[in-house]
Amino acid sequence: MTNGTPNAPGFEGSSALLQSHLAAISTAIERTRQEIADLRHEQEVGRTCDELNAVVQGTERATDTILSTSETVDALARGIARRARDDATRGDAKAIQDQMQTIFEACNFQDLTGQRISKVVKTIEFVEERIAEMLRLWSGPDAAPAAPKPARRERTGEAALLNGPALPGTACVSQDAIDAMFP
Repeated sequence: MTNGTPNAPGFEGSSALLQSHLAAISTAIERTRQEIADLRHEQEVGRTCDELNAVVQGTERATDTILSTSETVDALARGIARRARDDATRGDAKAIQDQMQTIFEACNFQDLTGQRISKVVKTIEFVEERIAEMLRLWSGPDAAPAAPKPARRERTGEAALLNGPALPGTACVSQDAIDAMFP
């Protein structure tokens, strides 16, 4: 059956072309699924979020220390200015207070940083949830269990020392183990 065009492919040709395209799409979907699964296993999203939350908490603690110390210095400068008998000392105390005000204003970075990092964490979690849902949908009811997480490569030499600070509650060595090393 033709549609009047001599070079038009017949039903069998169209069917074969459609099957070829569907096979290519299926292969692309499977490859994408595998790449997403590999990416998901390679990236420790939860760990990344924990690290970012630790940054927020660390900057908050540091900022609190800076502000507390600055308030003490500001109060001391105010006292010096009150008790000073000469203009030069009062001027120096006022200059110290002005510098402390600059520190107070600069410490606003922590609130902004915390808000921005919190947005990044929420975005990472959202993407992780969507990827997990796509994998679940693509896998179907008869899907094999997820591939095991690849083993972490152990770092050696200086690279082994570049882990950064431990997250709260995840000390690598207990205090008891350290104490046992010293008689």
